[in-house]
Amino acid sequence: MKLINKFKSNNFDTRKSNKISHIIVHYTALDGSKEAIEYLCDPKNKVSSHYFISKQGFIYNLVDEKKRAWHAGESYWDGIKDLNSCSIGVELDYNPKKNKYYKKKLVISLMNLILKLKKKYKIHNKNILGHSDVAPYRKIDPGKYFPWNKINVLNSFKETKVLKNIDNNLEMWFKKNNLIYQKRKILFMLAFIGYEVEPSINDINKYNTLLKSYSYRFINFNKLKLIRKKRYSLIKTHFIKEVLTYKVSFYS
Repeated sequence: MKLINKFKSNNFDTRKSNKISHIIVHYTALDGSKEAIEYLCDPKNKVSSHYFISKQGFIYNLVDEKKRAWHAGESYWDGIKDLNSCSIGVELDYNPKKNKYYKKKLVISLMNLILKLKKKYKIHNKNILGHSDVAPYRKIDPGKYFPWNKINVLNSFKETKVLKNIDNNLEMWFKKNNLIYQKRKILFMLAFIGYEVEPSINDINKYNTLLKSYSYRFINFNKLKLIRKKRYSLIKTHFIKEVLTYKVSFYS
């Protein structure tokens, strides 16, 4: 995989964490590669990313991976508030006002870059996120048309007989702990998965925004309309698998 090192951004500082554990995907929402690279390298904008991928699939390395690029901003995921210090930021040459779908060459280059970074830093699929996951109340990128399924990090949450039995016990637990309404259950589960849910507790608009962010990341967009009514069930299955995975890793 060939990287272009012609352009460099000085918009970075020192990481506060030595461990790189996340990849955050963004889109530029600008006119094209030239404007995007200039914007990401201009000191007055105080924004950058480690990588930028053009529509033609060219990968530009703008900031050294060892450095803390300024891409995630005010963010949160699974208790982490400084995502910039533990993540690699990837900006994509995409503007939702000008394009509907991502270009094939761009997606292929992104797939190769993510595979390389996953192997190099041992990054789990659940930590490959969109900007809208770590900042759902102010960001929407990489957007509803981003092909999570094509980069092989879309989690599968199919219900099984075993999970169905656990599901019944989970509903009993909810009732016992006074989690009666579906919204409270969903916020409880999304918090465990990693989302910042506090702003959604008393704000229905932010709650709906949060559900959208979750759906774009963890549900195949092509099936989104068909399974919207099943979203609660899918979130429960996701939550159960997260709990089981956590217990296994905790005791191993």
